[in-house]
This record gives sequence, structure tokens and C-alpha cells, in this order.
Amino acid sequence: TTTHSIRLPALHSTQAALNYFSSQAEKNFLVAVVVVVWIYFPCTKIAMASLARYLLVTVVLTILATECFAVSVKKGRQELLEEKVGQLTKLSDRRPVIKLNNDQFKEYLRTQPRNYSVIMMATALASSHRCSICKQASDEFHAVASSYRYSNAYSNELFFAMADFDSAPGVFQTLQLKTVPVFYHFPAKGGKKNRLDQYDMGRFGFSAESLTKWVAERTDVHFKMMRPPNYMLMLGVAIAVVFSLTIIYFKRKSVEQLVTRYNCAVFSLLIILLMISGQMWNQIRGAPMAQTDPNTGRVAYISGSGQFQFVAESYIIMGMYALGTLGWILLSEQGPAAMKYSKNAQSTMIIIGVVLVGFVFSWLLSTLRLKNRGYPYYFLMQ
Repeated sequence: TTTHSIRLPALHSTQAALNYFSSQAEKNFLVAVVVVVWIYFPCTKIAMASLARYLLVTVVLTILATECFAVSVKKGRQELLEEKVGQLTKLSDRRPVIKLNNDQFKEYLRTQPRNYSVIMMATALASSHRCSICKQASDEFHAVASSYRYSNAYSNELFFAMADFDSAPGVFQTLQLKTVPVFYHFPAKGGKKNRLDQYDMGRFGFSAESLTKWVAERTDVHFKMMRPPNYMLMLGVAIAVVFSLTIIYFKRKSVEQLVTRYNCAVFSLLIILLMISGQMWNQIRGAPMAQTDPNTGRVAYISGSGQFQFVAESYIIMGMYALGTLGWILLSEQGPAAMKYSKNAQSTMIIIGVVLVGFVFSWLLSTLRLKNRGYPYYFLMQ
């Protein structure tokens, strides 16, 4: 056998040239070109058999073809990504929430390449679908998108989109949606589904503030939620304040007659009933007034979840608390103060007080059983 020594002096001379190329594919391409040129134009003191030269040429040409194909594919994916981002940016510049159809959903949210995140709301806004909270949730979602659009955090790394059932039914089939509204986060890298990428509306409500917090947690994009000023509300408050101050000024001698023990007790009781009925929770979470079943059309005023409530449910609870309080007041009046009432009036007050307290207590236990299926206790009503 003959030993063949191979020296590549030409490769040493190209080391400086390699430093001008950024990607590894370009460097490999340059090396392959140098090797091919060196094989067909042999340098001094180089001896190589024809078979070895043929095999080496084959390997080098294969590497060259592979690298060229990889570069072309990479450039194609990059151009496609730039085109998608450019289209989404134009749509987002027109309106903060992009309206999606079936084709746009597949192109922008389901296919790669994608280096941006999308927050999408699936909804059914048409009145024929009887979704009572869809319009309210849509307004809150648009408030979040507008706050992001006009904030310093706005970029082409995050977009807000909406898919309506009438214009994009394929989206609902793909995601297997049976209820609306639903909020999704489509991350830039795709991959396996994460349960946290679907917003838990039953737990957190759909207020713009809660949605903004969830968006920041999923995308790491932080911006401040800014609601547009309600000028009608400000005008109404101003008129009410001026009117009240005017009455107090001209009737200041009668104000002392209003500040009585009875009036202060009634006012304090109203404030207590308002606070314990869950009104503050409604303001924070953005709870809907009620909910309509899309299948039966039945309106539910009390939520079946222990983690959620409706505005109407709060009013019902407040009314029940008021009835229970009235019952206890009627019963408490049977002490020393009952001497000013006749015997028939006392008996009537006792009966009404017992009935009210018993009814409210039974109704509250039945409501607990409705909202917590495992609750075992009841009284009179199940």
C-alpha cells in the first residue's frame, strides 16, 4: 500500500476570509468551495489516488448541495416570517384587535414560522346566539388591546385577535369550543399545550385589569391598563354634588333634624348590606348581570360555581340579608320596648319575624348546596 500525505495550504490562507462570514452555513460553503478548487487544481507536493479524489469530490459536492439547500430553506422561512409579521403589524395598526377568519387563524396562529405571541378571544356577538356576557367581555378585551396598542410596550412580538363564531366557525371546530367567551394565548414557539394558556374566566372574571395581569404573566409584556374617561359619569357626579351642596346650604337649619339615631342606623345598615352582598367583587372581577343558556334559552341569575357570581345574584343576596335583618329586628322589639305595642301587634311581629328568619336561613342553605354540590346540610328547602 502507498501512504498518501495530504496538506491543505490553501485552507490556511482562507482563515481570515472565514471571519467575514457570520453563519456556520456560509463558512461551510466557503470551505467546500476551497476544497473543490484545491482538488481540481493540485498544489505542489500533493499526491492522491484517482479513487480517493473521486470520493472526496463526491463528499464535498454533497456537503455543498446540503448547505445550499439549508441556506435557501432558511432564507425562505425568514422571508415568510417577515411577511407574516408585516401583515399582522398592518392589521394591528388599523385596529388594536385583529378580526380573524378561518384562513387567517391557520396562517397566523397554527403554522410556523412564528416568533410572536397572540392573545385571541373566541366569542359569538350576534344576538341570535343569546350570549349575554359576550358583549361585555368584548368591551373589556378591546380596552386591554387598546391600552397595549398605545403603550410604550407595543411591538411586533404580541398581537391581539378575535374570532367570532359567524365569521370563523372553523376556529371553534379546531379548538373544540362549546362555550364562549374564551381567551387563549398562542405562544411564539408553539409546542405542547399549557393549561395556563387558556384564561380561567370562571375564577378571575373578565375585567380588563384581570386580563392585563394574565397577559403579562403569559407573555412577559407589561403595560398599564388605561380605561377611557367616562365623561357622562363625571358630569352626573358633578351635578349631584352641586345639587346636594345647594340643598344643604339653603336647608342647613333642617340638617340637624336629619341626623338622628334612626336615620344613621338605616344608612349604616344599607352600607353593610351593600358590602357583604359581593358588590365590590363584581366591580373588581367584572361579573355579568346574568347568563343565558344557549341551548335552552333559560336565564340563570345565580351561578352554579362557588368561585363565581352574577350581579343579579348579589342583589338577590342583599335582599335576602335585608329580609333576615328585618326578621331579627321584629323579634328584638319584643323586649321592654314591646310595651308600646298591643298584644295582637306583638303576636303578628313575632310570627313575621320567625317566618322571615326561618325562610332566609333555609334559602341561604339551599343556595350553598347549589354553589357547592357536596354541601350536606339543608333546612326546609333542598
